[in-house]
Amino acid sequence: MTSAASTTSSPPVRLRSLDVFRGVTIFAMMLVNKQGAHDGGYAPLQHVPWHGATPTDWIFPFFLFMVGVALPFSIARRRQQGATNAELLRHAASRAAILFALGVFEKNFPFLTTTLDTFRIPGVLQRIAFCYLAGTALVLYTSRRTQVIVASALLVGYWILLAFVPVPGLGVVPMTAEFASKNWAAWIDQLTMGRHLGYGGRTWDANGLLSSLPSIVTLQAGIVAAWTLERGLTAAAMRRLAWLGVAGVVAGWVWGGFQPLIGLGIIGEPAVQAAWVFPINKMLWTSSYVLYTAGLAWLALAACLWLLDRRPTAEAPAWARPFVYLGTNAITAYLVSGLVSKILHSLWKVTAADGSSVSVWDWAQQQIFAPLIPSVPLASLVHSIAFALVWVAMCAWMYRRRIFVKL
Repeated sequence: MTSAASTTSSPPVRLRSLDVFRGVTIFAMMLVNKQGAHDGGYAPLQHVPWHGATPTDWIFPFFLFMVGVALPFSIARRRQQGATNAELLRHAASRAAILFALGVFEKNFPFLTTTLDTFRIPGVLQRIAFCYLAGTALVLYTSRRTQVIVASALLVGYWILLAFVPVPGLGVVPMTAEFASKNWAAWIDQLTMGRHLGYGGRTWDANGLLSSLPSIVTLQAGIVAAWTLERGLTAAAMRRLAWLGVAGVVAGWVWGGFQPLIGLGIIGEPAVQAAWVFPINKMLWTSSYVLYTAGLAWLALAACLWLLDRRPTAEAPAWARPFVYLGTNAITAYLVSGLVSKILHSLWKVTAADGSSVSVWDWAQQQIFAPLIPSVPLASLVHSIAFALVWVAMCAWMYRRRIFVKL
């Protein structure tokens, strides 16, 4: 049986477009996760409460997608160096374990109210670790045809389970916000992780166990992009990625029941009520959400390739360099910025003008950005950009000294 890794060769040069895509995504993550004001920010920088997806809801699937793009090329290079499948899988398991442990640490830091029986298990890095290990095993031990079958089975099976199979003791549960803590995803989270959750009063988790299964397909979408690029960075390959992107967005939107469109964002309840409808929903990581965000990721990668790798130059253009810096040390930027943000939000307190104790983050918003910028959303955005630029500078320093932290 021929695996993808055995027939996917490494591209002749490092894909600068992938570094830039990764860096843009990290920068966007900082803007949406570290907003200056606790409320009052711009709508596209907010997660939707339930059904739909703003640009903020594209960020996490883009990370998974990019892991998938790099995976076949990484495996092919290591195979050329003589690594066996067993060695490659052990290496992937070790990396996944480290990533999972870092995720648990980051998610529970600074441990102010955490106890052993309530610390949160799921999280962003934890899901990436799970999907990376699953994706590696599929690439190593299955054919491309089998991988497509597995992806299809995960998407269709997840839809059938949530839409038609009764939850024990509850029956078939509607996929509405009212039943967020009672659907199959929440039921399995409660059964397997109890109070080690982070949403809905610790009764369900957006990064929980069941919804991690369709997340594997998000990573597999990146693997499909790698297959498309294996013969070179040609105009035909970029066109195929663009057409895949259009097909993914349209398929997700149709399966989601034609949810209202705002640009490429999707907000609100399905326009069509029917048995086949599976609403686009990040919290549940629905199959329609997988197709929709995979389509957007294919389009974004095609655009980056066209802009940056179609005619490669010795150095990235000036506009792209900050994103190259972030993209080549993405895990470091994600972890360190997240930990520092929590220190500024929770641990480091100062005395405000009225004598109250406030976090350094809130003090900066109230005393620096709000007085300078009358618009609350704009002041919040500028605060977030200033914070993100600190980490651009850190990663630029690391890049120039050829310091690249890898797991």
